[in-house]
Amino acid sequence: MSAFKLEGQAAIVTGGASGIGLATAQTLADAGAAVVVADLNEEAGAHTAEALKERGAEALFVRTDVAEARDVEALIEAVMERFGSLEILMHFAGIGKEILTLETTLEEWNRIIGVNLTGSFLMMQAAGAVMVEAGYGRIVSMSSVAGLRGGTGRAAYGASKGGVAALTRVMAVEWAQHGVTVNTLAPGPIETALVREMHDEETRRAYLDTVPVNRYGAPEEVAAAALYLALPESGYINGVTLPVDGGFDAGGVMKRGPEGSGATAS
Repeated sequence: MSAFKLEGQAAIVTGGASGIGLATAQTLADAGAAVVVADLNEEAGAHTAEALKERGAEALFVRTDVAEARDVEALIEAVMERFGSLEILMHFAGIGKEILTLETTLEEWNRIIGVNLTGSFLMMQAAGAVMVEAGYGRIVSMSSVAGLRGGTGRAAYGASKGGVAALTRVMAVEWAQHGVTVNTLAPGPIETALVREMHDEETRRAYLDTVPVNRYGAPEEVAAAALYLALPESGYINGVTLPVDGGFDAGGVMKRGPEGSGATAS
């Protein structure tokens, strides 16, 4: 085993300036990878790259709109020019909005699908082309429990994330013979700026009632799962949608506390 080390590997983290992306960029850097932070927020992205360098990592920031093909192409070119290879893609850039189906405008639908699903296609396709040619790669995309189960106000967001999971499976099948694995994470409620914007008090109560561990997750907990899927030793895990959700997807009827423990039959 490499003891969770990634020395000599170059990684792109889209959405790497905040939230889960930031935690993942830090985790990969600590594991020895050279990290390219791709984000629309220039100030936060540049700051993140500098902070990674202070941790002893090679790091680069490239402003990137993942929904724009030209930006994606420029990002890949910058990585190859700087590092000469690309072994890891963590594609975590995305947007979300909680809005009821009957209130969702076509403009809102197209924007969310464009960034979350079309952006995933563009980014993963471009990185996959480099990895297939090299004969090795690890791609981790970002789905959501909203893409696995129905949720109020998640018509566009849930559809985009369900599409990411499907896209991941197709790419995993097509590229497996070339040494490239493609998996996706499906976080539940994670304390990030996006979630704080999307989740009102009612949403939070609803999640805490249905998450067995009875709390929101931390970005670092998702980053740990991402790190594992980036390792060379994870090569037999392919096309998987991995919930990182405190048991939300597994849950059914739950009774909490001693009064809900029930009787034990022998």
